[in-house]
Amino acid sequence: MSRLPVTRRMRQLRVAAFLPALLVALAHPAAGGQAGTLDIPTPYLPSTQVAVEEMLRLAEVGPHDVVVDLGSGDGRIVVTAAAQLGARGFGVDIDEKLVALANENARRAGVAERARFYHRDIFATDIREATVVTLYLLSSLVNRLKPKLLAELKPGTRIVAHDYGIDGWKPERTVTISKTYYLYIVPAQVAGKWRLDATLPGGERTFDVELSQQLQEIRGGARVTGGFLPFFEARLAGDRIRFAIVDEHHSHHFDGRVTGSLMEGTVASGIGRAKAENRWRATRVLRVAEEG
Repeated sequence: MSRLPVTRRMRQLRVAAFLPALLVALAHPAAGGQAGTLDIPTPYLPSTQVAVEEMLRLAEVGPHDVVVDLGSGDGRIVVTAAAQLGARGFGVDIDEKLVALANENARRAGVAERARFYHRDIFATDIREATVVTLYLLSSLVNRLKPKLLAELKPGTRIVAHDYGIDGWKPERTVTISKTYYLYIVPAQVAGKWRLDATLPGGERTFDVELSQQLQEIRGGARVTGGFLPFFEARLAGDRIRFAIVDEHHSHHFDGRVTGSLMEGTVASGIGRAKAENRWRATRVLRVAEEG
């Protein structure tokens, strides 16, 4: 791939030019950003190539991914994803000159059909197609984007934030290599009541399940005649859900996927020669808002 035309001297000039705005933005979180939404422009501080590679590595980008870079600058993240990893995607930026430069960089790298850039407000951009979203924005912008990311992105979509994480959302991984990068995975919405049917070694069972949720953190259990069976080791990663229950002196480990108002997968009971693996399926009875 052609070297992107941003020299060290150009970076120094840009930093010097935007330093007053940056100081204001840091002092006043409402400042910085996109036309029509914030008062002053976010300073353009391009990611180093090391940062670009580590963000894409953390997201495990591959040829089937659609990478969306919000605040794409000269386009180096999406261009690298397309040229080196076979992905496709697009970037948006409020600076028309940077958008033109990014499209030229994509053309020079031979990936213009798979890496496109648009002059748009990030808050007005449709991101539903993304499987990976990358962010290198000030903290105030990152946190204002949080509701949009959760509302529009599919469960399992990976979000990588550079330097500034998302408040109130525990990252799946935090990596520091020259800079710090945070990986988030959009969780499925599972809070509410479910009717779960499972085949267990003792026969067919039906459980009335109640789940509460705060982003990827879940807790709950199953109501049965005469009691409540709490979930142990409950985990939600994107659309993947796992939990265990102890019933009649045996543990049963559930592993499945969430698709809208349906969950289904396998349940393992016992160990060694006594191990049995069967199917389970749950349908939503009532949806409630997640906590927080």
